[in-house]
Amino acid sequence: MTSSKSGDLSDRRKARVPWEYVEAYTFRAVDLCRSGDNLGAISALGKALALDPGNESALLLRGALWLLRSHPGKAIQDFSKSLALHGSNPAAYFKRGEAHQRLGHFRAAIADYSRVLSLKADHREALIHRAVLYSYFNQVDRALSDFNRLMNADPRIARALANWGVKRFLKTEP
Repeated sequence: MTSSKSGDLSDRRKARVPWEYVEAYTFRAVDLCRSGDNLGAISALGKALALDPGNESALLLRGALWLLRSHPGKAIQDFSKSLALHGSNPAAYFKRGEAHQRLGHFRAAIADYSRVLSLKADHREALIHRAVLYSYFNQVDRALSDFNRLMNADPRIARALANWGVKRFLKTEP
């Protein structure tokens, strides 16, 4: 018969083993990403998530890899699961917005970019993406508001936007 003290130690070891495996799979995934083996990284992250389905880092990294591999639907699943468990991560909302945008789910993308901006008001990429989508829906006032926020944040952005053709958007050129 084991004493309760050794039983407690055994329970703690059992609890740590999955975490150690989760960590090992996650680190392996990072190494595979660095070597360019994104599918191998996705597989390693799948193993980590089988052991710890709510692991935010693994969900975010796998979602980003799905997006990189042109599987935005799978990316949305991972980002959504991460957000359901850890709902205040601007990066997860932004990446899910990008995935929605790639699938043509423009209203869902605007909602995600807006959530990013409610969490991090100076997120420039979310402002750019949302402004472009507002212009797509002919919501000129909203698009201009986002473009103005960008230009006020950094004058270099105004020059870049002009180079990208915003003058046409603003209809200042024929």
